[in-house]
Amino acid sequence: MRLAIALALAMALVLSSLWLVEHGMRSAESETASMRVGYTFSPRQADYLGLPWQQTLEATLTLDTSLVRLGAYWDDIERHPGSYDFSALDWQMDLAAASGRSVVLTVGMKAPRWPEYFLPSWLQARAAGRTSGAISDDPEVRDRVLRFITAVVERYRDHPALHYWQVENEPLDRAGPHHWFIRPEFLEAEIATVRACDAHQHPVVLNMFVHLYPFASVLPWSRGDDDRADTLLQLGDILGLDVYPSVSLRLLGLDLYFDFTGWNWTSAVSRQAERAQRLGKEAWIMEAQAEPWEPSNVVATNPGPSRSLGPGEAESIFEKLRGSGFDTILLWGVEHWYMRKEVLNDASWWDAGVQLLQSIQPSEHLSQTTASALANGG
Repeated sequence: MRLAIALALAMALVLSSLWLVEHGMRSAESETASMRVGYTFSPRQADYLGLPWQQTLEATLTLDTSLVRLGAYWDDIERHPGSYDFSALDWQMDLAAASGRSVVLTVGMKAPRWPEYFLPSWLQARAAGRTSGAISDDPEVRDRVLRFITAVVERYRDHPALHYWQVENEPLDRAGPHHWFIRPEFLEAEIATVRACDAHQHPVVLNMFVHLYPFASVLPWSRGDDDRADTLLQLGDILGLDVYPSVSLRLLGLDLYFDFTGWNWTSAVSRQAERAQRLGKEAWIMEAQAEPWEPSNVVATNPGPSRSLGPGEAESIFEKLRGSGFDTILLWGVEHWYMRKEVLNDASWWDAGVQLLQSIQPSEHLSQTTASALANGG
């Protein structure tokens, strides 16, 4: 996905100089009590950062939040065809329940974090060798992922932590080493499978990457956001929007940074929220950038401040989203916060996150759920 938007970002950097920056933002309409704030947690990301993933999840659950998005990683769960090992995900779901958190569970072939697609090794090589573009065109992949989705839904549909399904992650966006995407027709079949297996009919979230740079709505390589949002709104119950105002890439040996935090980037996000509102549906921020996006890195791991984003800029991104009227926001980057504190002895990200969350949500929820867990020996 990063390489796919390289030309768009380069063009945007030139065009942005022609525009005035930062239009007035709408004032927040919701009080702090109505805000729902959460985050995405990925054991894969914790492993990448050299962290014990169980310890990392336990630490993040001390943050003052109400939602956590977890992923059913296909390659971890179905290491052998038709044999499912849910032990790691069971542990995460049970811990979330004990902590009083509502879970958004991502299911399918695509899940949060790189490399985006998590096909089991016994399927990955065959699929990569004969498929390009739409991975959902591969008959074996289609058959196998529907079986996997059925197994996951049947496993967790009655779990007390489960409140929402997310079917695939940015399914219509090209991503990963092979630049694959999932066709809407197959996404519809996946959603139908979830609904057929879930008697409780938990709401289905579908998310997309939002292009935020100047003229994104008219440039040919990024103007499809509106169409993708319309498709996702037709198929799902809640539209999830992934927001990264400060990104970078390496091009021809050069590190290029594109910081649009000073631009009126919220207009692109609000436009999609208004589309959802017209249909009587919700729009959430599924990924609010709260970690650096450095060139050629999954995430920054070097000591010292990152050029692309710091804690202050991350807080500004959150406040602008909140000021635009979004009342459900999931932060992206808590594993990075914890890594800097535990590995690099730099608590600046973690402390800033704690302070931000405490200023938004009352602490009674956390204290009550923690007291309950302690009382039960948790």
